[in-house]
Amino acid sequence: MRPIRRVIACLAACAALFTVSTTAFAAEFESLLAERLSENVSYRQAALSLRQAELRVAQLDEFFVPYASIGFADATRPQNGITYVGGEGGGLQNFQIQPAVRFENVLGASISLGLPMTVRPSPGEEQDAFSVGDPTLSVSRRIFEETEASLLSARAALVRARDAERGAYADARIQLVSEVFEARLALRTLVDTRTRLENAKKLLAVSRDETAARNLTRQILSAERAVVQAERSLRSIDSRVVSNADALHAEVIARFDDWTRSLPTAEAKPDSSATIEAQRLSLAAAEARKSVSFLPYVPNPTLSANLSYDRDQNRLDWRLGLQFSVTILDRGERAVASLERRENATIERLRLDAALESLDRSVTTAWEDLTILELDREIHRIDLEAQRETTKTTQELFGHGFVTNEALTASELALSAAELQLERTENNYRIQQLRVLRFFD
Repeated sequence: MRPIRRVIACLAACAALFTVSTTAFAAEFESLLAERLSENVSYRQAALSLRQAELRVAQLDEFFVPYASIGFADATRPQNGITYVGGEGGGLQNFQIQPAVRFENVLGASISLGLPMTVRPSPGEEQDAFSVGDPTLSVSRRIFEETEASLLSARAALVRARDAERGAYADARIQLVSEVFEARLALRTLVDTRTRLENAKKLLAVSRDETAARNLTRQILSAERAVVQAERSLRSIDSRVVSNADALHAEVIARFDDWTRSLPTAEAKPDSSATIEAQRLSLAAAEARKSVSFLPYVPNPTLSANLSYDRDQNRLDWRLGLQFSVTILDRGERAVASLERRENATIERLRLDAALESLDRSVTTAWEDLTILELDREIHRIDLEAQRETTKTTQELFGHGFVTNEALTASELALSAAELQLERTENNYRIQQLRVLRFFD
């Protein structure tokens, strides 16, 4: 029983080590991705635009959230600010401040509640240093407010900004995954090329045939060129990716099923997309503006109402106001503005039709590219199996002394090349899966 227990303990320790290692790889991949995102201009710009779009929608939609401010009762009159007068009898003068609460876009109106307060640095005998004035309520609204159209446009911008942020994240992840794949392949290619170079040099040293020597010299030069290219390719990749290529590759492969879990069956098409959803909102906004295309020709008065309560006399005072201006003669600006409202609705509809057609075409092309890569993968898998059989036969012949060591090395290098070709195709297939997945996020 003791040997069995030891085996079980050993297996448990190996499993724990594998789990810790995998977690470390995940942390390394996520750390690299997070760093890439922090340095990615497109992602940071998209994240900023998303925050701005969220704020704009909140400003229009969440009208019940107030603004609170405090300032001088009338900032346009300098005497109501803090003033210091020099000379005899001078000093800090009385001033008024007014805390205010303001609500915006309440059915298109702006509502403000204020409570003026007077501060007297040098109060008289019957005066208080601080006193509270009469509360006031102000309401203002233009007759024709296009709140609905503005909200629809803001929501369209929000959908586009959110999709741009997701797209920038997906692009950064694909780029990092591509670098991991490329680093692993470049490292393996470099090892094979150096082996091929050494093999060619050995054959050239013992060759007595001029034609064979010339061919071997050409192989050496080609291999040296390939070494330089492979080294340059590795230098273009993040050194941390290169130094941890195998670990990062294992982590990417382990995570791929989770990344592509929501990928539907082949040739499936999404019902919609962020681009189409945003375009539909833009069309709705344009239709709303088209319905009032007469606005450029009519005045748009601003109505205002003010309420104040005199606490000393227990009296409520109110005032109504109306402000407007009318254009009698212009140079065609109103006609063009009205035409723009009508034409924009048609233009946005055409854009929606184009977006629907583009989505269908793009998804079809993406699935076709994935199918082509899948077929390439099967072809290269068959080629690999054939090369394995050839290499196995060569190894058996070498064991019986029928082929040289150089011939065996060449066969093994051919096998390695076939393996690399299959891995390269599988990598391209996985990356294409991530691209297809973007249509279904």
